[in-house]
Amino acid sequence: MEFSGVIKKGAGLGSKISYPTINIVVPKDEEKSGVYACKVEIGGREFEGAGYVGEKKGLAEDEYICEVFLFEDCGDVYGAEARIKLVEKIRDVQKVKNLEELKSLIYKDVKNIKENYFGY
Repeated sequence: MEFSGVIKKGAGLGSKISYPTINIVVPKDEEKSGVYACKVEIGGREFEGAGYVGEKKGLAEDEYICEVFLFEDCGDVYGAEARIKLVEKIRDVQKVKNLEELKSLIYKDVKNIKENYFGY
């Protein structure tokens, strides 16, 4: 499964919790919601990362997002075209109570994806 689109600036929450992401709007499909190991192509460069597909607070009602925390710095890419390949789904979406719980969950996801999918 792949998505392509223009990278949009989000609310900056990922940066605030040490996991900045690239974001593209994707067609709504609740069956695809979840957390994935991802490969991303931006400007001819390929990156690996941990991605989320699903609803994003602050966006229009019908918009879904694919956001990916890249494992290496890609620079300022807002407005650039990205191709995101969902390598494998690692879990379904989970509700969290607060930012600390979210940060802990993302940490575990990133560790799992790095070790089990990309050999870091």
